[in-house]
Amino acid sequence: MRRLILAVLILLLFLGCTTTGGGKSPSWLDHPYDRQFDQQHYLSAVGSGSTREQAVDAARAGLAQIFSSTVHSMTEVTTLSTSTRDPGGEQAFTHATEMLEIGRVTAQVDSIIASEVVNVHVDSLGRTHARVVMDRKKSAALLSAQVDELKRMRAAQRSRRVGESTSLGQYVMLLQELSLAREEQALSDQVQVLLGKPLSQVVLPLEQELGRLAAQIGVFVTVDGPEESASSVQAAFEQALQQLGFSVGRSDGQYRLEAEYQVEDVVMEQSPYHYARYALSARLLDEKRVYLSFEETSREAAMSRTEAHARALRAATTDGVGMFVTRFLQRLADEY
Repeated sequence: MRRLILAVLILLLFLGCTTTGGGKSPSWLDHPYDRQFDQQHYLSAVGSGSTREQAVDAARAGLAQIFSSTVHSMTEVTTLSTSTRDPGGEQAFTHATEMLEIGRVTAQVDSIIASEVVNVHVDSLGRTHARVVMDRKKSAALLSAQVDELKRMRAAQRSRRVGESTSLGQYVMLLQELSLAREEQALSDQVQVLLGKPLSQVVLPLEQELGRLAAQIGVFVTVDGPEESASSVQAAFEQALQQLGFSVGRSDGQYRLEAEYQVEDVVMEQSPYHYARYALSARLLDEKRVYLSFEETSREAAMSRTEAHARALRAATTDGVGMFVTRFLQRLADEY
């Protein structure tokens, strides 16, 4: 697909381009749209530079900015139109932020497909100007092919998820489907803006489904270690799991996270610093299996023993817990 798009770009770059020099400035310098390339069927931008290549690059950058702004504006309007009224009669935009984030599109210069250099002009000072246009229908057709492929991939992923019995397996499969949906949504937004059609959302329903599924995953966290540190480590694990959407705190949770935290002094002769080495281990399991066994050790230094121990605890509850979550998701992704 990428090779096809590149071939189209190269072909269009050299077709239909007219070059003028000196004399009166062409009207397209100030008015990028005309009867031949009207706004209904094209997006158009003009760029300038010392060379033809620089002028074309500037025009493509301008085209990218115009396209990105158009997608953003249309998404914003759609977001506001999805408002609801609460029982008191007040208008509420409950998912405005989520929907706006879904619709944001950063159109980079190299993502402007089916664009064509149609005019180049060199003025009396030797500066080069170029007009680049994007055929709405051609670009939409190329993007639509990518959207269709992503839809097929999502459908296959959903079929696999239906056959999965564990909630953790379903969760990670839904995360993978959501990743495909975000890519699909970005391309779909561009297609619909090019064709002037209302935006449809594929990401928000999946995000809501993921939230509902995650809330059903209960994890009970226990930590073995020094009393003054165990509560902090437990709180860090619980917060990390809550950020994934999981429920924590109930002893009858479907899953258990059993962690251990230990810290010891490390003596280094002739060093002005005090050192503390922590060891953090954790297992996530249910009645049938262990999903992840994790161990992490690290050494921290400070001017006092108390501060060295405090730094070790901070490192364990931030870096250590964060690494556990990363490996946990990676392990599930590799398995499912």
